[in-house]
Amino acid sequence: MDYLALCLRTAQECGVPNSTLTTVSGQTGQLKRVVDWVNTAWNDIQTAHQDWGWMRTSTSWATVDAQYQYTTLECGITAGTFGMWDRITFRNYVTASGNQSEIVMGYIDYDAWRDNYLISGTRAVRTRPMDFAIGPDKSIFLGPVPSAGYTMTADYFTAPLDMTADADTPALPTQFQMAIVYRAMMSYGAFYAASEVYQRGELEFGKLMRRLDADRLPEIGYAGALC
Repeated sequence: MDYLALCLRTAQECGVPNSTLTTVSGQTGQLKRVVDWVNTAWNDIQTAHQDWGWMRTSTSWATVDAQYQYTTLECGITAGTFGMWDRITFRNYVTASGNQSEIVMGYIDYDAWRDNYLISGTRAVRTRPMDFAIGPDKSIFLGPVPSAGYTMTADYFTAPLDMTADADTPALPTQFQMAIVYRAMMSYGAFYAASEVYQRGELEFGKLMRRLDADRLPEIGYAGALC
């Protein structure tokens, strides 16, 4: 369902007259609240977890000689769309050789990166980066300090996105999109003290979210034996 269809369904489920709801733009009064509640519900679902499967995507960028810090923009990510790095996905390869020269990189915390790669003579090293750290501003820091000629690849999770136009469609898998309607019903029920609407929305929202968690969150694994 697109944004308009989600609003129409929410109004229907809440018993709100919706004959004039032909667009999400320019609405006032009760229908404006319905439109806002639907978008807020979508944001609530997106922010319930940072690592939803549908929010994961990839990026790549080239190293620059002697440049060890790369902002998310320099990593090829559009401003305002970044949410969180997926730490286990970082790799690099020799650009001229292609991905057959690819290696997996190690993650270290930012303070360890500074102590290992930005101290004394190590500042002058120019070679293939083997490790990376994530800085306080979510920039990527490479160690050793890289030379040019390497291509970095990594996955990240996008930031929550608003719906603004009638045809905007949430990235939520189709079979779970009614969760947006049920969450919006809870907002309606709370605002109008309509307990029956709130309770139905809460019940159905909870059921769908449990299914969504099982379907679109990373699988839980088991750690290896302690040495």
